[in-house]
Amino acid sequence: MDKKPEKLVPEVRFKGFTDDWEQRKLGEISKRVRNNDGRMNLPLLTISARYGWMTQQSRFSASIAGREKKNYTLLEKHQLSYNHGNSKVAIYGTVYELTNYDEALVPKVYHSFSLTPENSSKFIESYFHTKKLDAQLRKFIASTARMDGLLNISFDDFMKVKLFAPEQCEQSKISRIINLIEKLITLQQRKLEILIKLKRSFLTKSMANSLDKNPELYFNSASVKWLKQKLSDLTRRL
Repeated sequence: MDKKPEKLVPEVRFKGFTDDWEQRKLGEISKRVRNNDGRMNLPLLTISARYGWMTQQSRFSASIAGREKKNYTLLEKHQLSYNHGNSKVAIYGTVYELTNYDEALVPKVYHSFSLTPENSSKFIESYFHTKKLDAQLRKFIASTARMDGLLNISFDDFMKVKLFAPEQCEQSKISRIINLIEKLITLQQRKLEILIKLKRSFLTKSMANSLDKNPELYFNSASVKWLKQKLSDLTRRL
């Protein structure tokens, strides 16, 4: 008799959807993606555990594919790759969905895969980012990192990882919320970068230096002339 899939009830769920999340092996809801169609003019990408997909040029200041480029995997938008490289951010590797490009070439050593239509790539990517699957990944790793920094986990073993998933509509709602939060984070990061530049510019223009006795910017009520003094004249030792 076939064993029924294990079910789980999450702490938070959307009204109107089933409470049951069924357990599935990753291999039951995905298929492997590998090889390419010979086009070598596509973007060459690599996965950073902290920042996700990046061009090799932006990450390494050059293309590192070399002669291996012909062996790279053609990845299409919404397909995923598992970079099983060890890092401080992702001890057991990390999974990212391709979103910023329609097509790209990615290293053959990545475990690349696509999901069945009823599953959300963003949902699966986020599931791995919760670290809830790290314990399973650890069991499949035969030994520590190899000389090239990759963890010894085969594609077949990676496909044995079990996860809980709700129905398609709930996966989509969860994915949309995650995307919204990520966009807000990106906007806040940009605001922070602008504020940091604004602060540096203000400090530079509002402070006098050894060459120009007077700053570029000053308040109307303040004295335009700045007096040069030693730090010891303005402070006392504690």
